[in-house]
Amino acid sequence: MGLIRWSEETIRKLSIWDFAVVKMVLILFGMLIGAYISDFVKQYVWYFAGVFVVLYGILIYKIFMKKEVG
Repeated sequence: MGLIRWSEETIRKLSIWDFAVVKMVLILFGMLIGAYISDFVKQYVWYFAGVFVVLYGILIYKIFMKKEVG
């Protein structure tokens, strides 16, 4: 199975909530990168990093570990 086919099949299995997690992960990653510019984000960088790690872990679980029943 090629990479493109695998990714298309995996994306079809994701729900709307999974896409919301993807969006939050990308937003938080951007905020962490932006921490070098903004004092507010720099002040709470460990909170943002913690939320990022948790959401990223959920995303990785959904993509790689979730077995489809049926």
